[in-house]
Amino acid sequence: MICLRPKKRPEAEIDLTPVMDVIFILLIFFIVASAFAVRGLDIDLPPAHSSRALSGKVVEVRLEEDGSFFCDGIPVEREFLRYRLQDIVRGFRREPGQLVLKASPKAPVEALIFVVDEVRMIGGEKLMVATSRPGDK
Repeated sequence: MICLRPKKRPEAEIDLTPVMDVIFILLIFFIVASAFAVRGLDIDLPPAHSSRALSGKVVEVRLEEDGSFFCDGIPVEREFLRYRLQDIVRGFRREPGQLVLKASPKAPVEALIFVVDEVRMIGGEKLMVATSRPGDK
C-alpha cells in the first residue's frame, strides 16, 4: 500500500544557545577587564622597605603638598571629605576593596592626621598608606 500523506518536514529553527553563550562570555570579559583599568597621576611617595603591591578594587585618596584632597582623581573639599569617604566605605560593604592614602612627602602632617581620623570616625576598617620601594624613582 502506498502512503499518500505528505511527510512532515522538521521546521528549521535557529538555535540561540551558542549566541547567548558568546554574549555572556563577552560580558564577563568586559567586567573583568574594567577592574584592571587604573587611573592615576604620578606622585612622589616616601620609600618604605615593607612596601608590597595591592590587588583587587583600590580606591585612592590622594593628599597633595598644598593640603588638597583627591578621591579617585576627583578633587574634594576638606569639609566634604567625610561624606565622600562614607560613600566609599558603604560601597566596600557591597563590593570589598581597599582604601589607599597616597600622600606627598611634603604634605602637611595635620592634613594626613585629618584623613586618618575621618576614616576611623566613619568606621573604615583599614586605611592603607601607599609608599614606594627604596630605589624606585
